[in-house]
Order: sequence, then C-alpha cells, then structure tokens
Amino acid sequence: MTHTEQDHDQLNRSAQFLPQTSDDERPALRVGEVLVSVYWKPGPLLRVAIDTSDLAEEFPNNPPLQVALNDGLVYRRPAPDSGGAVRGLGDRTLFQQLALAEYAELYGGSGFDYPIDDLVEEIQCRIPGGLDRLGAHFAKHDAVDVVRAWFTSPDALLPIARGPGSEPARPATN
Repeated sequence: MTHTEQDHDQLNRSAQFLPQTSDDERPALRVGEVLVSVYWKPGPLLRVAIDTSDLAEEFPNNPPLQVALNDGLVYRRPAPDSGGAVRGLGDRTLFQQLALAEYAELYGGSGFDYPIDDLVEEIQCRIPGGLDRLGAHFAKHDAVDVVRAWFTSPDALLPIARGPGSEPARPATN
C-alpha cells in the first residue's frame, strides 16, 4: 500500500455520520474535508448534495470526482479531453459515431470528430455491458454491416445494447 493509499484509507475510516438535529440541517456524511448530504424531499425526490468548499485551496476547480448510481457511473470530473463533446451526444448518435469511427479505422480512414476511446468510454459509462451485448449480436457481421445497421435501424439496436428490461434512453449530460 502506498503512502497515498494509506492516507485515503485513514480518511475513509475516520468518516463521520452527522444526523439531522434541526429543521435547517440535513443528514450528512463527513469524509475528510467533504460533506455529503443525502435526504428525501417531497415528490418524492432523493437529493444528494456534495460540498467540497473546504477543499477550495487544494482544488480551486473542485476535486476529481466520480458519482455512481447503483452500478453505473453517472458523472465524472474531470472528463476526458474530448469527452465533453462526446457526452453531449444522444445515445443513438453516440453509437453511430462509434460505428463510423471503427469502420474508418478498420479501412485506414481518419478525420472523424470523436476518438474511438472517448466514444467507447462514454458508452460504457451510460450503458454498462452494452458493447458486449452488441458484439454478441454482430458476431457474424463485418464492419460495413455494422455501420449500415446503425444508420438504418438504430431504434432496433439500442434496446439490444441496453439489455432486457432496460429503461428508455436517458438524455446526454454535460
């Protein structure tokens, strides 16, 4: 274990639960200099608030951060260099751009707007396991068939990527 890992381990082990004791407070967890509040609001709405203001000197633009909901990563900061543009794409366009980029790379092309790695990373964040499900679906097809499929019938392919019983597409986040 490196020194940094020991520091993080100690911060995590020293975390404190702060219960709500008045109407103007919310239950929270303090981990080091960070305060995380999680509470229910009418609606019902589960609100999660992360206060990193005590870290402003060390991280003037906020610390690196990942937020997960169940098993899916829903937010990360900082984003990959070109990931901001990729995150703005809808699911349909995201998969179409990946199909085009892979086709171009396979046949020596270049000049597409989005690097394959950024597209793949965004898909993995939005739809964990989606690329594996699509890979199995297209196992006996060549790159031309894959590109054609994404441009002629993406509405049939997105449910395959999302898997059985999946939710409708979520909007892209910035």
